Amino acid sequence: MPGDATLYVVDTSSLIEMKWYYPISIFESLWMKCETLMHNSRMCAPVAVFDELNHKDDELTAWARGNYKYLFQECTDFQVEMVHEILSKFPKLIDPNRETEQADPFVVALGLERRDGPQKSLVPLEVVVVTQERLTPERRTAKKKVIIPEVCQHYNLPCITLIDMIAREGWKF
Repeated sequence: MPGDATLYVVDTSSLIEMKWYYPISIFESLWMKCETLMHNSRMCAPVAVFDELNHKDDELTAWARGNYKYLFQECTDFQVEMVHEILSKFPKLIDPNRETEQADPFVVALGLERRDGPQKSLVPLEVVVVTQERLTPERRTAKKKVIIPEVCQHYNLPCITLIDMIAREGWKF
């Protein structure tokens, strides 16, 4: 299979976009393929992503709850250290005025842990972050909020979109 040696760390934005454009009730096979990745320990997300999803009560939230033990990874000491490092280098990755925890630094930290830390896989895997945020030429000149691909670029952590993940896996519908 094309992506057998890849672990995908998924951001909230990709799951939300997947729900919008590929609803579970219509694109059941896509969601089942993602569940297969999760069951094979090839797709994960930090608990902070679940916390962001859990603010709504819809089919995505229900799906996330039903797949909690396969998809969501509890925060470790390594991740906490990495989040502190990430936010010291990229403070604009989060909105300091938001009262709820934001998943973005945890997504990158989980990717770094799975690539470099004590929780990395015993089987060598390429770790790739999946987010709908994109680096564009105009984005590079704007000095507003920092986005996940910028942080991933700094850490040499590959970052792709959901459709890129589908293509890498060779899925056809």
